[in-house]
Amino acid sequence: MTLFRDQRGSVLLELAFAMPVMIMVVFGGVELTRFLINAQKINRVAMSTADLVSQSREITEADVNNMFVASQAVMGNSTLTDQGNVIISSVTRTGDDPPKVKWQRDASGNHSGQSDIGTPNGNANLPTDVVLDAGDGVSVVEVFYNHQPLLFDKVVGNQDIYQIAF
Repeated sequence: MTLFRDQRGSVLLELAFAMPVMIMVVFGGVELTRFLINAQKINRVAMSTADLVSQSREITEADVNNMFVASQAVMGNSTLTDQGNVIISSVTRTGDDPPKVKWQRDASGNHSGQSDIGTPNGNANLPTDVVLDAGDGVSVVEVFYNHQPLLFDKVVGNQDIYQIAF
């Protein structure tokens, strides 16, 4: 009967059951925070690069290369070129023809994402809320990033983050 009344090890047993759950919650919170921070950085890269593009009336190849350097600086670390890519496209509409991609440059990052807007000299796939009249043009910045979890890479796997800005 004294065996059932003895509670000296009960706290240790409860801790043994609760500790793995607490560790998973803490590490899950760390991974979620990293993902959200990277998503915010990618959004900032897209918006900042689109802002730089919109400030230029004419864009040279050197200007585009400088914009790619700036986008890397906005990201704040080297993972954008290691795990991502930035694509800048110029889309114009002539007459009654559908909008076309006039030119396109990418930062030659290691992410294999292709432009959702289209390819140079091809029809542009613009979102439905972007309407171009004859003679109009728009610059589009797309940012691709492959987020790689630190702790749960076998459970969650890599997540692609995509951001577009005009």
